[in-house]
Amino acid sequence: MTEEKIHNSRRQRILQWDIPIGSVSLEQKALFVKHLAVMMKSGLTISEILHVEEETTSGRLRGALRKVRKSVEAGHSLSDAFKLFPKIFPQLLVSAVYTGESSGTLSDNLEHVALQLQKEKELVSKIRGAMLYPVIVLAAAVILGLGLALFVLPKITTIFSGLDITLPFTTRMLIAFSNFMESYGLEFVVASVAFVFFIIWVLRSRMMQPITHWVLLRMPVVQRISKGANAARFCRTLGTLIGSGVTIEESLDIIGKTMSNYHYRRSIGSVNKRVIGGARLSVSLEDFPGLYPRIIVSMIRVGEESGRLDEVCSYLGEFFEEEVDAATKSLSAVIEPVLLIIIGLVVGFLALSVITPIYEITGSIGR
Repeated sequence: MTEEKIHNSRRQRILQWDIPIGSVSLEQKALFVKHLAVMMKSGLTISEILHVEEETTSGRLRGALRKVRKSVEAGHSLSDAFKLFPKIFPQLLVSAVYTGESSGTLSDNLEHVALQLQKEKELVSKIRGAMLYPVIVLAAAVILGLGLALFVLPKITTIFSGLDITLPFTTRMLIAFSNFMESYGLEFVVASVAFVFFIIWVLRSRMMQPITHWVLLRMPVVQRISKGANAARFCRTLGTLIGSGVTIEESLDIIGKTMSNYHYRRSIGSVNKRVIGGARLSVSLEDFPGLYPRIIVSMIRVGEESGRLDEVCSYLGEFFEEEVDAATKSLSAVIEPVLLIIIGLVVGFLALSVITPIYEITGSIGR
């Protein structure tokens, strides 16, 4: 065996034991699909494209692309190879690729999917950006509060406990809390963190989805973001799939599996059954006025009559993305004063608890 063959054999063994680490972000998926479309237009074969992408990516995506390339080189279609990794390559991509392979419009379909994934990333970024500020402020307030309770308050309250005066109610509460933190501070912090993670786990569980998603759709301010985000995802994905040549029934089936909100998933399942039975999409959506605004129903009706449903849905997707952008800015404007009020009340309570006894002491000295 030559030195080159030995090197290749070792390389194969390393690849077999290569363990992909981490998840594949929406941004990675969008870039991959975009690169796929661009390189396909430049005349490269699918095997060559996958090899290039495999060399330029890392982690879980690289491991998946390696197996996809091997599957393609073994004679399978690209859509069948993507099906091996449903958590990495979404059904939206698989269906668009399958339709593109059948109709000879693969590169165009990939461009549609790349645009959809990019828009999805931007939408998620806007929502996360709106929540980032309040989360940081609350986390900083909690950390500062725990620091005061564990290290500062015990020294102050020790002074007040030794005074022969009737302490105000707020000061007595502060002393009791300080004594509690001094005795059980570590246990309290651990239990609080565990409780928060438990509540998050319960709220995100499948069992609680009907309730939590219902609340998100009806909570003031938040409902505008939730409904707008789901409407944008529905319209944009539907436009992308129909524009890629996927049938409306299959498009609705894919969308129903990918929507994040429980009630939208159920509604799309019901709508799809009616469409399969011969009903028009616009008429079927009228049964859910709380989820699909009148503008969606009216515009989709126009798209059905004109034969330009994909363009209409893409326009609606952009419209609702702008709505979400405006709603996230409104959410920030509402949350900021609420946070300031809460922090002000806490600071006022601490100041009152500390200053009131000092004022009484100085007053008694004066008398």
